[in-house]
Amino acid sequence: MKTIPVDDRKNPLRIFDFASFAETTALLFIRPELLWSKIRNLAPDLTICDSMQALEVHNFRLHTESRKRAKSDSNARDMYFSKNIGLRRDWYTDAAFGQQQFTGTNPTTITLAPRRWIDEFTSTAQAQGRADIISLLTEKAESLYMQDYSDFRSSIGISPGEKIVSDGRHGCSSVALFHLEPEGKLHPLGIVLDYKGSIEESVTIFNRRITSNVNGDEYMDWPWRYAKMCVQVSDWLRHEVAIHLVNTHLVEEVIIVAAYRSFGPNHIIFRLLEPHWSTTLSLNKAARETLVPSIIIGMTGLTASQTYAFLKAAYDRFDWKGLYVPNDLRTRGFPVKCLDEPKYHNYAYARNISKTWNIIRKFVATVLSKEYAGGDAAVQRDASIGIFCDEVRSRKGGQLTSFPAIETLDELIDFVTMCIHVAAPQHTAVNYLQQYYQTFVPNKPSALHFPIPQFLSELCSFTEEDLLSALPLKRPRDWLLMAQVPYLLSFEVPEESTILHYAETTSSSRATPTVIRSAAQVLASDLRAFIDTVIQNSNELDDQQTPYLVLDPSRTAISILI
Repeated sequence: MKTIPVDDRKNPLRIFDFASFAETTALLFIRPELLWSKIRNLAPDLTICDSMQALEVHNFRLHTESRKRAKSDSNARDMYFSKNIGLRRDWYTDAAFGQQQFTGTNPTTITLAPRRWIDEFTSTAQAQGRADIISLLTEKAESLYMQDYSDFRSSIGISPGEKIVSDGRHGCSSVALFHLEPEGKLHPLGIVLDYKGSIEESVTIFNRRITSNVNGDEYMDWPWRYAKMCVQVSDWLRHEVAIHLVNTHLVEEVIIVAAYRSFGPNHIIFRLLEPHWSTTLSLNKAARETLVPSIIIGMTGLTASQTYAFLKAAYDRFDWKGLYVPNDLRTRGFPVKCLDEPKYHNYAYARNISKTWNIIRKFVATVLSKEYAGGDAAVQRDASIGIFCDEVRSRKGGQLTSFPAIETLDELIDFVTMCIHVAAPQHTAVNYLQQYYQTFVPNKPSALHFPIPQFLSELCSFTEEDLLSALPLKRPRDWLLMAQVPYLLSFEVPEESTILHYAETTSSSRATPTVIRSAAQVLASDLRAFIDTVIQNSNELDDQQTPYLVLDPSRTAISILI
């Protein structure tokens, strides 16, 4: 992309909240000791915050003070104004950790554990004398799920034994194994801290609590809490760079640019997709020029070149058809037809996103079935579709090699549905919960600030002091960026920018083609009805402390706005 069309250009100050943008900029260019006290005091004082409980108290105090200030000055809001997970007394528990895989910032990569990983964890359990783990892995193989970050080193081009570290910040390539219990709780069983080519060469720890209903002192289990922190660090990188930046922002940009180059402004596909492009190109320009090089690279254990290698690897792996919602859920072990069964009731993201996909596809199918009344033959006669596909796949164009040739009406409907899905509900799901889960840094830091233990015996001797050493308590700038960036990216969607508002206004706009206007009336009705489904799915969660309403159509952004 060389230029942004004039109508799509937006200054960053029109995209981001001004105060938050200014504070983030200050963190980049001003030494912590020179920052004005309002910002500097948001980082914990190491002389006072010398325990995890003290960090929780610090977080609660900042939230309370922010709320109090906002009562007299609405512009006084900061990153601690809204609630965050650190206000929960159980934020560190296995239950909260497991539920985040289903309804947290990245609910998109939890997947059924393949036989290879079950065997590796089993052999490690044998070496550690964990007969209880071996029994469970043998008897419940069909209910074992995992988060697999083992490919990080190959993605960034370093050897299996080489450390992931940059400027004192340590990254890790974790692997986490979970048991999806019959009643629906996702319980963590084992964690590889930092996978180094084989499980034998890596440090692996198993949970003392074999099931979710086994009692135990989770608060004082420092080795296990540290292991969960490693998983969160790994997921921070995958979520922020791959799932969020690549799989929504950059993929959607390819679609936008290819559409501008291939379709006329009155082409039905252009008219269907264009409303879902608002702000995206300007936002991506800001990400390329500032967010990635000046912020993200300074928050993780990756160097600049490794970050771009990781980004490119994620882009090269993007599987267009494989990530159609029904295909993706089935591949990861969550068949759509089973999602309303008790076993899956806590996976509210999957339950909501599958229905959202169907609603959008119904809308798209209604429009395109009328526009291409000749069916597959009519699609094949539209030369601009072929030009578009070539542009997306071309080495001189989008370089999205997984993009399919579109030759049938069904394929065209799926393609347009996917474009809207990526820009609206998918981006909403992986973007707007960042403030809640990441502003409280101990829950999901972007890096560790102390070397990762190299032996299990070393990990098992960990105390609270070791957990604190892993956090950026001695680097206030790092702490503030970890807390501030999620806040910068998580502002509420304005009502006029929601997908429901789009459907309602489109259905009554005379400037809209009749075929789209008519279909939008049904879309608006379907979306309004879906609000009740989102609320019901949230109410059915075992965890009732944190509602999951991000995919409510009255909150879902129409495009990648921030």
